[in-house]
Amino acid sequence: MTESQLILEQGVAPHKGLDEIYRRFSEGYKKLDAASVAGLYSETAAYLAPGNNIQTGRQKILENFSGFFDSIKQRNGRADISFRIVQRQVDKNLAYDVGIYTLTTFNEKGEARQSSGKFVVVATRDKSGVWRFQVDGYSDLPREPK
Repeated sequence: MTESQLILEQGVAPHKGLDEIYRRFSEGYKKLDAASVAGLYSETAAYLAPGNNIQTGRQKILENFSGFFDSIKQRNGRADISFRIVQRQVDKNLAYDVGIYTLTTFNEKGEARQSSGKFVVVATRDKSGVWRFQVDGYSDLPREPK
């Protein structure tokens, strides 16, 4: 992950396990690999996408990302996502991040379309020590006036 794909605001401490989730998330977007992104969520994770009911479970999350990535692939496009963490709290097996994401999609001509949103995630550490998202909620930020 390039430094620009994950920015920690002043006062936000790096965390190997959480930062790795974002690195792999960005990598999954670059490869349009829904399975690798869904694997960053726990088996019982809750996904709170705007305009949808709560989706519970990794399989539902996989279906969501598969549909999104398939629509990009059908247009011969690509995607890039970056994160800026503005708040972070970590305890032994539970953590949360609050931040801003920036999603850039490219069409087959390479023309970019960018959108940003705010998010909150809750991550848990499993018995093997691996951190995964347990809750992921997000919504769009208003577009900047031109």
